Amino acid sequence: MSLLSTIATFPAHGPIACRRCFGASTDETLTIGRWQAVNDPGAWGSAAPRILVLGFSKGFTQAGAYKTGKFENVPFKGMRPRLTEMLQALGLLQRGHAIDPTMRADEKDFAFGSLVRCSLARSNDDGRLECTGAVMPKAFSEEIASVTRGCAETYLTNLPSSVRLVLMLGTTDGYIKSCKKLIRSIHGSTYADINDVSYRAGGAIFVHVSHPSGLNGHHPKWMAGDMATPSGMKRKMAEAGVRAAMHAA
Repeated sequence: MSLLSTIATFPAHGPIACRRCFGASTDETLTIGRWQAVNDPGAWGSAAPRILVLGFSKGFTQAGAYKTGKFENVPFKGMRPRLTEMLQALGLLQRGHAIDPTMRADEKDFAFGSLVRCSLARSNDDGRLECTGAVMPKAFSEEIASVTRGCAETYLTNLPSSVRLVLMLGTTDGYIKSCKKLIRSIHGSTYADINDVSYRAGGAIFVHVSHPSGLNGHHPKWMAGDMATPSGMKRKMAEAGVRAAMHAA
């Protein structure tokens, strides 16, 4: 039986006691087709944030830290310098300020997590598990899609009224398209496109920004903001979405 009600909610800082997708099983790992889900959901930062930052799912580095490290060190472990520079470039974090304190329970403005709170990985043709960006779009169409949707329904249906901006880390066209479709299906008539990377839903504005992973080779071009490049154009559209969210009355 699930430890968390199926009523949509927003999590406070700390490990989340949720087994919605695991049913009556007591296992910590769920296998669905080529996918593996590890029951290690968590939330970091404010329970009533202005800005919510969401990756797709914890990677191997973060999942490993969840098991053996300090809880506050888990989110975006190994990629915080890039995440910091990106938030500063968008005017959401002051220059010279560290991001680490924003991932603590006493944080007021930021919350951090992932679209899928449990850790997901997919078996490739060689039988090795992968959780890189290339597998992300497949999580919306393959067998694991029920988990992806279930997590979004649980944690993104009823956002706190304080939330103005939801930063979605990942700017591939396929990922943006899949996220838009998912959020639209959850929020219905409140959904409206702003531009190619930004949309309104549930009282907040969702904006897709560059994923800070070191494996993301497009990140430097996104940061440069050269409108002659697709990545640079996406940054400019992201800036417009952020302005719309943070300057709203």
